[in-house]
Amino acid sequence: MGALRFGDLLAIALYTVAMLWLGWWSQKRIKGTEGYFVGNRSLPGWAVGLSILATAISSITFLAYPGNSYQGNWSRLVPGLMLPFATLIGVYFFVVFYRRTLFVSAYQYFEQRFGNWGRSYASVLFTLGSLYRMGMVLYLLSIPIKVMFGLDISTTILFAGTVVTIYTVMGGLEAVIWTDVAQGIILIAGGVITVLIAFIDVPGGAHEIVSRGMAAGKFDMAVSFDWDFTKETIWIFMLMGLVGNIQELSTDQTKVQRYQAAKTDKGAIGATLTVLACIPVWMLFMFVGTCLWAYYTDFPQLLPAGMKADYVYPHFILTQMPTFVAGMVISAVLAAAMSTIDSSMNGSASVMLEDFYKRHFRPGKEDVHYLKVARYITVALGVIMMIIAWGLSLLDANTILDIGFFIGAVMAGGLGGFFLMGFLFKHVNNKGAMVGVAAGVVSILWCTLSHLNPELGILPDWAVIKIHPYMIGVIGNAVVFVVGVIASFFFPRPTEQQLAGMTWWTRDRRSEKEALAQAAR
Repeated sequence: MGALRFGDLLAIALYTVAMLWLGWWSQKRIKGTEGYFVGNRSLPGWAVGLSILATAISSITFLAYPGNSYQGNWSRLVPGLMLPFATLIGVYFFVVFYRRTLFVSAYQYFEQRFGNWGRSYASVLFTLGSLYRMGMVLYLLSIPIKVMFGLDISTTILFAGTVVTIYTVMGGLEAVIWTDVAQGIILIAGGVITVLIAFIDVPGGAHEIVSRGMAAGKFDMAVSFDWDFTKETIWIFMLMGLVGNIQELSTDQTKVQRYQAAKTDKGAIGATLTVLACIPVWMLFMFVGTCLWAYYTDFPQLLPAGMKADYVYPHFILTQMPTFVAGMVISAVLAAAMSTIDSSMNGSASVMLEDFYKRHFRPGKEDVHYLKVARYITVALGVIMMIIAWGLSLLDANTILDIGFFIGAVMAGGLGGFFLMGFLFKHVNNKGAMVGVAAGVVSILWCTLSHLNPELGILPDWAVIKIHPYMIGVIGNAVVFVVGVIASFFFPRPTEQQLAGMTWWTRDRRSEKEALAQAAR
């Protein structure tokens, strides 16, 4: 498609050096595992908020959103419109609750509420899901880089994977936070620069792009209102968006770490609310696609025939942006992936250290030992991530999507319901939760196999559940929650001591200063 110019290479080199420097700078501030995993609970809320925002703005936002709106309209934005509702629920119920627990791992909650099995179950699901997610994001990053520059996929995987591993190993969560801040700014700047160039180059500028886009239906978010749960309807998008976001805010380790990392309750709440900025950022990148549509409608000779929609934006970056500016926007493509990977990497390392190594292998050791092991774990995660990404590059795209769909549904489908039944209902107990989780796993596998049955042919026709694949996570959470709540009525109620601080109704009402003072003692 094109070749990197000297100015572009310089911009990418400066970006890489800046990320590595932030990792080195953060390393000097780390004195133990509290610093490595929760930033000594002293980071400014605005930085934590920008980190949450950067993590949420993935490579999908940067590349797929412009491609989708270039080819069609803004309908892909619809699921994200449920984010404000989920965020308000998260801020009201989860942020201060988790800060009072002072947990490093989100899954310590499941042990205190349900026993060892609950913590192990949740930790294993998160760790396996994160490993695949990191490998998938790294692989997806390598595709546009290969298309744009002709670089070998393995080279891209090795370069990007090594850089993100080095700064995460050195600086832990603090490095993740500060690099995410820089990456988030670069991401948004890349979108704004693209829009400004289109405004300058398209005859008639902004007014012409908007008016032509409206006339062509490019801003439409038309989605079916049919009550048909086998098709992409507004109701499926709403349920998927609401349930998925609530699950992340209540059980995702990368979110809980950030609640704990903020210096104050107010800072943590403000940081969580920052995720609402995702909507205008998503709209920005949808508008990028609309601008590119208008640009190449006026200058069709500048676009190679038959180019896929997802590659139009990379082509524009390489051919229409000035040198160095293009390099900065290419750095934004790297940043989109790295900001997602580094959060999952540090979150997975914290879970593996706190939930497995400390508990089962070497309990009672000094913190300096655990800090060293945390870094070794992070290195190992980086290596495994690159191996997974390389393995995915050997498969065909349809296989990758099927595997990713299966892993995403199985590894995350029931954790939201698992958490909420224990958090909202005092009568829910260990055995009832076991029944609920078992039923949820069966329902997730059943729905997933039903979706894959045309290719696999495992289930007889009468056993196939006809449901849109976006509903699998919703069904898994609902089954775990409902079955767990009902089954718990048939077993002894937990004691007040077991419930202390573990439900919304028995939560710790200590002030922030009292909680931290008790932890210090």
